[in-house]
Amino acid sequence: MKRLVFSILLMMFMLPMMAQSARDFIRMGNKAYREKQYDKAETMYLKSIAKDPTFEGYYNLGNAYVMQMKDSTAFENYKKADSIGTNDPLRKARNYHNCGNIWYAQGMAASRQQGGNAVAAFQRAVEFYKSSLRCNPNDDETRYNLAMAQHQLKKNQDQQNQNGGGGDDDKNKDKQDQQQQQKQDQQKQDQQKKDEDKKQQQQQQAQPQQKKDDMSDQAAEQLLNSAQQDEKGVQRKVNKNQNNRRRSLEKDW
Repeated sequence: MKRLVFSILLMMFMLPMMAQSARDFIRMGNKAYREKQYDKAETMYLKSIAKDPTFEGYYNLGNAYVMQMKDSTAFENYKKADSIGTNDPLRKARNYHNCGNIWYAQGMAASRQQGGNAVAAFQRAVEFYKSSLRCNPNDDETRYNLAMAQHQLKKNQDQQNQNGGGGDDDKNKDKQDQQQQQKQDQQKQDQQKKDEDKKQQQQQQAQPQQKKDDMSDQAAEQLLNSAQQDEKGVQRKVNKNQNNRRRSLEKDW
């Protein structure tokens, strides 16, 4: 009889846990994340994925790892989210944006180390920021990050060329880097043209909203010009972005 009572009590305790869905664990993970309990959020997202691997689960798990300074593990989960995919272009954009942030941070770390391959890291950052803008061309933050990544890429390429490199392999790599940069510049010009065409259409439909967008673009352009003219200012902005990027990750759905 005692064994029967114990079995009943055990089932009563386990039934609520068994009834929890993947979505329930996502909600609990989001609550823990908002409360800055990132290890608990990680656990909840892992439980959600164990029940149902989804884009949202892997993306949120990646964010939890970023907040715990586990960027490499975060990037692996962002890749898993991308492999599952989503029909929401804004979610795709955020996922690519965060991947770009990780590679940008690695590029900055490599540029401070002797023999670090900062060029390769910044190239990856540029690629991910561009992928993000293809999904959401109106994201000023991603557009700014792309400009900064391109700035750091060119800076490190120039330093690499000044150091000589010495060897056919390095010369070939420099040539490939230059071709990649030209391709990136052309893509940027194409994107800017698309943005201008879109703004012209919006101006005809809603003039007040157009003025607001113009001010946003102008502010972003002024900020970039200021950063490029003052190298120390660029460095301070980069360091600030590295610290604040963990705050700015969007995780709620």
